Amino acid sequence: MITALLSAFALLTAPATTPAAPQCRFEGEPRQWTAEALASWDRLDRERLRLERPVTPVITLFDQSCAYTLTPDRRGDFRVGARRYRTGGRPHDGRIGLPDGNTVPAQRLAFAAPISNGEMFFIMALPSLWRADASEPRDARLLSMVVFMHEFAHTQQGEGLGERIDDLLTRGLPEDANDDVVQDRFAAREGYTAAYVAERDLFYQAAQAGDAAQARDLLQAADRRMTARRDRWFTGEDRLYAEADDIFLTMEGSGNWAAWAWLTHPEGGRLSPDDATAFIRGGGTHWSQDEGLGIMLALERLTPDWPRLAFGPDGVTADELIARALR
Repeated sequence: MITALLSAFALLTAPATTPAAPQCRFEGEPRQWTAEALASWDRLDRERLRLERPVTPVITLFDQSCAYTLTPDRRGDFRVGARRYRTGGRPHDGRIGLPDGNTVPAQRLAFAAPISNGEMFFIMALPSLWRADASEPRDARLLSMVVFMHEFAHTQQGEGLGERIDDLLTRGLPEDANDDVVQDRFAAREGYTAAYVAERDLFYQAAQAGDAAQARDLLQAADRRMTARRDRWFTGEDRLYAEADDIFLTMEGSGNWAAWAWLTHPEGGRLSPDDATAFIRGGGTHWSQDEGLGIMLALERLTPDWPRLAFGPDGVTADELIARALR
């Protein structure tokens, strides 16, 4: 009896078993989805961009328990097209490390940024985290690939548009500026939002015009409104924001266009152009992304070779692309 009681006491007081750490091997859905995503980008590059110097960024992907690092390596174990990576995985504690030593929460996010050695870095939550958000009404399978295409587009734009942003920062644009910088600074000023909305809607009307002549007329009307908006509000110490507006409309618009191209592709999302546009626009809360897409879709009607210029080393911006289309 005493022995039995001592045995029971030992069981009650024994330390709890620590759950085994996840193995975090880059296999299964993470590997398959990443291969599909990179192959989708390669297809867009092959069919529309034809980049002379495609960028192979350092990649970090993560789910609820693991973070995976993909490091460019000619002898790596993971290859998609011309890109080859050495892969590794490790458990995380709810924070994901960045190359600069900072961390971000392990939640739905994606972004691209340059790192100190001159390479590009790309980080993104894997599809399981996008599926876990019950408040998101859009299809998680489509949404995760849309986010990938948009943000991976930015990894290819460091030499052109990225350098233009760096120049603006040296000339006085706030250090914490992002693609919402114009919206954040001017949206509350009287008359500005109405001017933006009217201009944005004309770009989308140009994209949906019945023929090329009508598309050109609507694009010209939108361009005139855009010029008038900038002439009215971007004056004095705010003059620099005219350039920022042009560059962020280009960067975010081309990123959204890359996502739109995947959504409408027969080997991608297989949506109609109208459904793809509605999917990406969502609530239109980020103005540079929303109007930027309208601009690129309007250019698509008149000068389908515009992506080669916007993604090229010169980083040709929306203003120049519109002027070219109108000529």
